[in-house]
Amino acid sequence: MPLARCTSGGGDGGAAAIWTPPFCTIVAADTSDFSYLSCPRCELALPDGAASCFACGGGGAQPAPSRVYRLLLSLATHDRVVPVVLFDRAARTLIGCPAADLARFFAAHPGSARAAAEALRGEMCRVVLRAPTRNRKGAGAADERLRAVSIVPLRDGFRPVVDTIRKMYQRG
Repeated sequence: MPLARCTSGGGDGGAAAIWTPPFCTIVAADTSDFSYLSCPRCELALPDGAASCFACGGGGAQPAPSRVYRLLLSLATHDRVVPVVLFDRAARTLIGCPAADLARFFAAHPGSARAAAEALRGEMCRVVLRAPTRNRKGAGAADERLRAVSIVPLRDGFRPVVDTIRKMYQRG
């Protein structure tokens, strides 16, 4: 899909195109499969349950894999709806906690993943989007989507999603 009003990321010829629509509205969020294990050293996606990275492992102290975000959203601009992927840094802006913490919360509170998706729906934001890269090792279907480089909620009273669902699932 060509990006309207896009700019090249630089003069090197290999930079991905950048697109910054004036504002977007989140129309859907897929919170059913929002994270994956990643090697903290080489950032390679690892299978669930992996104890170490098979690509860069070996010598020295091997850091434990960490759970990071790959949150899929549908964003509406003034003239279209586009599928977007938010990786760890951008997703934390909306969610408000590390992916491992959210995974534990979802596991402890049935229905909270759906509540998180509902909490995101309708949020207006300013987003910088980048065209997908095609040559990363281990890249899957999410690699074909536009990537949110940054996302800024526009609502004055915006609270991260984790705050909203924690209030909904308070005991007492």
